[in-house]
Amino acid sequence: MNSSKTTPHLLPYEDRWQPGIAAVIRTVYDEYSLTWDPDSYHRDLFTVRDTYIDTGGFFYALVLDDEVIGTVAALDRGAEAEIERLYLLKGHRGNGYGRLMTEHFLGWARKTGHDKAIAWSDKRFNDAHEMYKRMGFSMTGDRVLDDPDESPEWGFELALNDGSQIVDIERDLKS
Repeated sequence: MNSSKTTPHLLPYEDRWQPGIAAVIRTVYDEYSLTWDPDSYHRDLFTVRDTYIDTGGFFYALVLDDEVIGTVAALDRGAEAEIERLYLLKGHRGNGYGRLMTEHFLGWARKTGHDKAIAWSDKRFNDAHEMYKRMGFSMTGDRVLDDPDESPEWGFELALNDGSQIVDIERDLKS
């Protein structure tokens, strides 16, 4: 757990954050002994504007003291919004930051008129799965990802136009 007294900020993508974004995701991949593939599977991390922003989605960096500690992205899939690249460095987990980034995604998805939020998550990321369930997502299936490790993933979804309320993130981080 991080002992810093400063609060991280969720900031929209800027080119200056790109090396930190790639470093966070690579660190998590190393933590789980997954294959880092910058020339193919992780190419989107080097083409963030083209892949996410210019297609109607977003990419944000969670920054603490000018260091990227987490990432979250979204893709516009028509009626569905898909959360992508939700990663957080191990030393910063357990502070509500994953939830903060997911709530940001959900707020964006609602604001942009999506009916459903979807997420796919490697079956090894148990903490993320529990967070999705606590936030009201339902597990909807599984698949094998077309990545170098042929990673098995769980699918999750959340209906967005069902009258559910957006959670007060600031309140949740303080409790």
